[in-house]
Amino acid sequence: MKKLITFLIILILGTSNVLAQVQNDVKKVLETKDFVQFEKLTTNLTNRQKNIRSYWKSIRNLTYNYQEGVFFFEKSVPIKDKPGNSSVYTYRVRLITTKTEITFYELTEKKYKKTQGNWEPYYEIIDIFKDEVAYENFRKEFKTIFSTEINEEELFTTDFVYGTSCGIAGMNPRGRININKLIDKKDKSGVLEWLKSTITEKQIYAIDALYQLKNYGIELTNEELKIVEFISNKDGNIETCSGCSFYDRVIKDVTEQFEF
Repeated sequence: MKKLITFLIILILGTSNVLAQVQNDVKKVLETKDFVQFEKLTTNLTNRQKNIRSYWKSIRNLTYNYQEGVFFFEKSVPIKDKPGNSSVYTYRVRLITTKTEITFYELTEKKYKKTQGNWEPYYEIIDIFKDEVAYENFRKEFKTIFSTEINEEELFTTDFVYGTSCGIAGMNPRGRININKLIDKKDKSGVLEWLKSTITEKQIYAIDALYQLKNYGIELTNEELKIVEFISNKDGNIETCSGCSFYDRVIKDVTEQFEF
């Protein structure tokens, strides 16, 4: 029994050390607030020999100087006495950053809790940082561009997809369904609310809708056209779907079809 307990302690400590190393490497770079260094780390973090996988879920501009990003890294640890099976530990980094300096970051680990008999995922915070002065500049810049306050609850959204007739059943995603209702009602005001959303996919739906409303003789003001131009030329990707395919597309590649 003592030998078994000793073995289990060694196994747990060994796994913890492996996970802590990866987690600490990311944490140390984040603590520098240097986005250039963090980008370098993300490029080199994936390592098949060490069973580490990493990827950007999204990285795109929100304003002229600030962008949001959601980055994941995973570590697979083989399960003893179960060949071919591994436990996967997932970590997430959410960022507000300029091209060089990180304004906000949140490092979390994916956990599970039992709710009404089901295991539900949640993210437990490991480390968090916010530069209050820079973050306020970010908020002001957003308001200057869109003439509205940023909706912080919409930051880091990764489950809103832009597309038409998606999935095996060829159904429109919820974004397409809701924007079509606004188009049918020729509701320019409602569409403009989407144009000023924090969610980039929602903004692209709005541009799509405004382009269609143009056929009904509904024109845009110069200020509204400036917003459309800014969004259309944002750096980064959006989540799109078509048929059974779900994939990232460069924002400019999607918006080039809409000429105002």
